[in-house]
Amino acid sequence: MITMLLAMTHLTKIRFSTLPELHAKGTDIVTSDGKPILLRGVNLGGWLVEEMWMTPWQDQPPAGSSLPKIEDHVSLWNVVAKRFGQDKMVQVRDAWRDNWIMDADFSRIKEAGFNHVRIPFLDSLIAEPNGLARLHKAVDTAAKHGLYTVLDMHGAPGGQNDADHSGQVKRNRLWIDVENISKMEQLWAQLGREFGKDPNVAMFDLMNEPMGAPNPAMLAVVYDRVVKAVRKTAPEKLLLIEDGYKGLDTTIHPNIAGWTNVVYSLHFYNFDAKEPADHLKALQSHDKKEKELQGYRQTPMYIGEFNLEPHGTLGAMHDVTAELEANGWSWAMWTYKTDAKGGPMGQWGLYSRVQKPTPIDPYVDSAEEMIAKMKNVRTDVMQPVSGLIESIKK
Repeated sequence: MITMLLAMTHLTKIRFSTLPELHAKGTDIVTSDGKPILLRGVNLGGWLVEEMWMTPWQDQPPAGSSLPKIEDHVSLWNVVAKRFGQDKMVQVRDAWRDNWIMDADFSRIKEAGFNHVRIPFLDSLIAEPNGLARLHKAVDTAAKHGLYTVLDMHGAPGGQNDADHSGQVKRNRLWIDVENISKMEQLWAQLGREFGKDPNVAMFDLMNEPMGAPNPAMLAVVYDRVVKAVRKTAPEKLLLIEDGYKGLDTTIHPNIAGWTNVVYSLHFYNFDAKEPADHLKALQSHDKKEKELQGYRQTPMYIGEFNLEPHGTLGAMHDVTAELEANGWSWAMWTYKTDAKGGPMGQWGLYSRVQKPTPIDPYVDSAEEMIAKMKNVRTDVMQPVSGLIESIKK
């Protein structure tokens, strides 16, 4: 009886969803009635994958401490667990997650004119006791405010690159240990069972920035295995295929691989920019080639991350987002908010604190002190970056 009631609840939730299912049709993403839609959104960075550069965590141990420098998600929570034990660590981590992104944030994002959020998470979240429940809550809350969700596996089993944003630096073992590939297949099959029939989830981003792949061939092999695994439980969900900064021309054609309902994804950063106009110039220098390659693949395009720092301006942000949309490309800006130890970070977030925050110090603060400080990372104590949302809306 309990099983039957749970099944009925799940079916009811799907039946009364307010957002239409999305599909790929040629180079467009379309709704269930065939109307093209451009996804415009933001990443919820720093929420389920803490990145030290954009959050107020103290990452340097005090003199004489035996605890290590905090470099990433794993080392952050290892330090807290070493000081207070696993149960208390979970309480602190939950307090961070409950305050960094709240119900009101989804409302702000919708009011700002966006229609979706991209949610970075780590493979380890799924094994946490309430990990899947947290993802479900995020999807449901977004949908309540009229927002689609892109579920982005920011850190794959073993790590798909050696960067901190994969959850742990200096790993990049997805490509080396076959058990990691098998685990990734299993996890996406599980996520397919959980979210494959939920139309509020626009797309599955199978792995973020797989730049650690030794070559495009290996990247294609792993993608093929994961696509086939998720298709067993989510035969119709849109799947994002990232190039891992190897170039769209290195990616496999979907018709050759036998993939259906896929979207290709690029990330756009120009850290070598010397002036604001360089960002648009860099994008336009690739437009013709990428549009041609997109046409050969007959798939939609999604710019899953982009920002215009350094030298970002309101005019440059307007011009770049207008260019993306002129190309028919959906996009998600990195990121929704920043709260860096050094103070405001230009246009890296739509919201930031006007002044430097009081750092959360996992080396010195008690667990109770850290939890109390979490109220200070809520967006309602921050300010929108002046004019940024309006420059995107124009």
